[in-house]
Amino acid sequence: MPVDIIVGGQAGDEGKGKISAYLSYKGAYSHCVRVGGPNAGHTVVFRGAKYTLKSISSGFLNPKTKIVLGAGAYIITDWLLKEIQLVGAEDRLLIDPRAVIIEPRHMEAERADSHFMTAVGSVGTGLGQAVRERIERKELKFATDEPALSRYIADVPDILNRALNDGSDVLLEGTQGVKLSLLHGEYPFVTSRDTTAATFMAEAGMGPKAVRDVYAVFKPYVTRVGPGPLERELTDKAALSKYHTQGNEVGSVSGRLRRVGAFESDWAKKTVIFNSVTKLAVTHIDMFEGNTGVRELGSLTKEARGFLDELSQLGKLYPHPKLAFVSSGPELEDMLDLRY
Repeated sequence: MPVDIIVGGQAGDEGKGKISAYLSYKGAYSHCVRVGGPNAGHTVVFRGAKYTLKSISSGFLNPKTKIVLGAGAYIITDWLLKEIQLVGAEDRLLIDPRAVIIEPRHMEAERADSHFMTAVGSVGTGLGQAVRERIERKELKFATDEPALSRYIADVPDILNRALNDGSDVLLEGTQGVKLSLLHGEYPFVTSRDTTAATFMAEAGMGPKAVRDVYAVFKPYVTRVGPGPLERELTDKAALSKYHTQGNEVGSVSGRLRRVGAFESDWAKKTVIFNSVTKLAVTHIDMFEGNTGVRELGSLTKEARGFLDELSQLGKLYPHPKLAFVSSGPELEDMLDLRY
């Protein structure tokens, strides 16, 4: 009856979509749940096809897995309907009636607010405005009020908890990263929600005793789309070009070039502590030259292994997480699976 959770260990853009997709494709999860809003996109590359998802969970690759949006999801209806068709999820999508619909007025209000757009660095999807109105108990449109989504509305907490009671596995895909948490992040350069495992469970309608593993995803460096602190931020245009092209460090929602800084070990430690992380996943190891497509740990370069040695120090923190995945390229199968 376990739940596995994917969390971002940095400022978002860590590659959570790939880890979620890999776990789902290789595993046997009955349901894959996503919470959060369309301000954070997840990208999956499978057999040459690239999927950029703003609403649907990356676990869609497994045709036996039900795709779920919890009460903590915020939906732009047109975007979601296009993704449903893109991934062929018409017959396996479930949406909590309490998920909020982001209306055009939310997007307009957010984009007209200089504080949202400039000081905080919003991507302008309207999520922040919709969250604000939900907190203020203003009149909102929920998923259950959207005729275009009526066929997908279901009692998500009941379905998920029944699945757990029946012994099924559930995958919960969080969004963004710990540095962006409204509660624990680098305020005010944060998002409008908490971005930790405990909140993801609450937003899906499940309790903490159901959790088996929490996977924290890291890159060997840190990126940000908007303003906020970055250690040893790169300013050299030639060096940045490598990240923006080979590393594809371009915002999947905003289209902005991401800022790049050094790996921040202090925030990695906070990620483990805040989320009770049990498994570590590393993406973009191929940004160390000579590691593209590597499928065995011993074939990684000395530089790449040095970074993994640094990351292994997180295993000294409770609950002593182990390295589970190392991604060596964009394709789903470019993965060192170290779980077994």
